Amino acid sequence: VKVLIYLTDIDDRDAVWKARREFFTGDYPVSTLIEISKLVRPELCVEIEAVGYLGSTSADEPANSE
Repeated sequence: VKVLIYLTDIDDRDAVWKARREFFTGDYPVSTLIEISKLVRPELCVEIEAVGYLGSTSADEPANSE
């Protein structure tokens, strides 16, 4: 899992970390936090992009057989 967070005000990062702890437990995902001047919709102050993987592969099986 990887999380990319865009903030319009870096001072909001503590609130972001608090929310992150509510949704993730154990090993936290890799994340990047970037301050930007504005988002597409001016009333928004944060945008979060998350990429994850569901499922598993056996160590005895190739991850991609194609």
